[in-house]
Amino acid sequence: MLAAIALVVGALVASLLPTQAPSPLQLSTATASSTTAPIAATPVPGSPVAGSLPAPAARDSGLGETLKDGLIMTGATPHRLILFTFDDGPDRRTTPLLLDRLDAAGVRAVFFLTGSRLGLDTPILRQQSAIARDIRARGHWVASHTYDHLQLPLLSDSDVRDQVERTERAFIEIFGARPWLIRPPGGGHSDRIDALLAQRSYTTVLWNIGAGDFQVRDAHQVLETWRKVYARLESEGQRGGIVLLHDTYSWSVEAFQHIYNELQDRNCALLERGEELFDIVDDPSLFFSARGTQAPSVLSPPAVIDPAVLHTRQARLRESTARRCASLAGRL
Repeated sequence: MLAAIALVVGALVASLLPTQAPSPLQLSTATASSTTAPIAATPVPGSPVAGSLPAPAARDSGLGETLKDGLIMTGATPHRLILFTFDDGPDRRTTPLLLDRLDAAGVRAVFFLTGSRLGLDTPILRQQSAIARDIRARGHWVASHTYDHLQLPLLSDSDVRDQVERTERAFIEIFGARPWLIRPPGGGHSDRIDALLAQRSYTTVLWNIGAGDFQVRDAHQVLETWRKVYARLESEGQRGGIVLLHDTYSWSVEAFQHIYNELQDRNCALLERGEELFDIVDDPSLFFSARGTQAPSVLSPPAVIDPAVLHTRQARLRESTARRCASLAGRL
């Protein structure tokens, strides 16, 4: 199939006109090896390198203040939008390598940090806090995963507030400001929890593409779970969403690379068929809807992109994908 792709994308590249200046929401247009290629943190030729994509600080501090007071994000969307998120860190053993992999892929993600892993009281906490600052310095978003990773529905109101406010104080100590996005541990929430979080203007961010990385110890098993979950999602009429992984497992770092590579390979096939391509987005804003006067437990509607914006994003993505697929076919 790659030989046929080479002919198709060769003509496509030749016919593509220069595109207009990037919109505030940039595409992640990195190139990468196929799923079966060795995993490496070094960018392949033509890939973005660290710092080549715009950091969200230009429009948001990366702490989510522009997305506060929102409806609960679920990731639902009829488009092939993909947002990577990572829970439970930072971890000094695994998060730095993941950051290198994300840089090599040109991907920006959202990290839901556990407050008890941040601080300046011990050498380990200081090291992990430095990693947290590095997450922001590399252009990723940071958000709250509460302080002790407890199931919020099992706690009293005062204990829920304590979990949230202790994490806010940890963020202020490390980043100079509080977070505005939150993911309850395990996704556990209720009308009561939603109301308590809304009192502090939080937007809750859930997910719709889990990969089960906390249940296994092998990156290929994570990839297989991701495939099954995505296939089920497609059968239900959704084609993208928010991916949940954890930056505290070595196999999750590897699994990110496998999933990313598979998305790139699938885009070659989608390009040949003339279908919408997978678009790895840089931040959660496309999934955001303001809460307004609605109840705190209302879910955000499926993310639907304005046709003109979708056309612009897909045009740029088709151009970069055509180059990548042609290069890949030429090496075979």
